[in-house]
Amino acid sequence: MKSGVSENSIESFLDTVAAKTSTPGGGAVAAITGAQAAALISMVCSFSPHVEGVTQIQSRVQEARVSFLALATTDIEAFNKLMVALRRPENEAGRLDNIQASLKEAAESPREMMVLVDSMIDDALVLLRTGNKNLVTDSTMAAILIAATIRSAELNILINLKSIGDKNYRTTVNTQTAECIARSKKLTEAADRIRNSLQID
Repeated sequence: MKSGVSENSIESFLDTVAAKTSTPGGGAVAAITGAQAAALISMVCSFSPHVEGVTQIQSRVQEARVSFLALATTDIEAFNKLMVALRRPENEAGRLDNIQASLKEAAESPREMMVLVDSMIDDALVLLRTGNKNLVTDSTMAAILIAATIRSAELNILINLKSIGDKNYRTTVNTQTAECIARSKKLTEAADRIRNSLQID
């Protein structure tokens, strides 16, 4: 796989995820999931010119899609850096400080993904309510993918937080994570309502 995730085909990326290598892994996959949500929202915007502020919504999600691809690469780099830090000799000066710094860096990538996808929640809700009804399943899938990205990012945040000694940092990130998850429930609830409305008795 080429160094930047965005430089690879979908097939190449998936082949590398499936391979017996540590990266790309769940972090990069979470970022791609967020990018797919952004792409779906952008498509729905293109077919929903009647929605107030749709041009601004589309602009925001297009920027987010680019950022998600960059974060996929950043996540890979942060994980690899952490592995290098952990493999350093145990008696090496500064090893523990280096590990702690690398753990924070590894936690920051998914935290940024979570914050970025959280910023899409309100726009996704607007499209669920007022977007083109012919694309209701696309809007709903975007909502589901946003929630999935938040939950996936949470897992990668938690696995790093458990080894970080900075209590203030842990508290701040845990609080932010809980807030994002709480907000995402509006999307999953809306998605469930739409799913139920599509069911035939």
